[in-house]
Amino acid sequence: MKILQSAILFALLTASTATAQDLSAEVRDMNWVGFQQFQEASRVFVRTTEPVKYRIDASKPGLVEITLENTDVTKRINTLPLDTRYFDSPVRMVSVEILEGVSPSVRIRITLSEDVGFKEVQSDNVIALDFER
Repeated sequence: MKILQSAILFALLTASTATAQDLSAEVRDMNWVGFQQFQEASRVFVRTTEPVKYRIDASKPGLVEITLENTDVTKRINTLPLDTRYFDSPVRMVSVEILEGVSPSVRIRITLSEDVGFKEVQSDNVIALDFER
């Protein structure tokens, strides 16, 4: 009887550990890309269902890329480009690309009319880049 209780306890402990690990590997959903004008800055923001790991690449002239790791886009309307060239802003276009692979990723490309500085702001599940105007 004692062996059976030990086996059941061991099974419960391993099952809950595996479930916790599976949740950390769960794919997030990018559910909004937007553009806002402020007096001092032009903001490009991305909202996901939960906080995600991401990286920003500003090494190419006139282009800033945000790559969201372990993220997908379930509604294709969220992949439509934002044409912002008619605003008084250095941001000209925002486009979304879904990167297929072992772990899906999403790349947001921000095309600029000129190289300007930007500030990164993250709050929970929203990542924003404020470009100087």
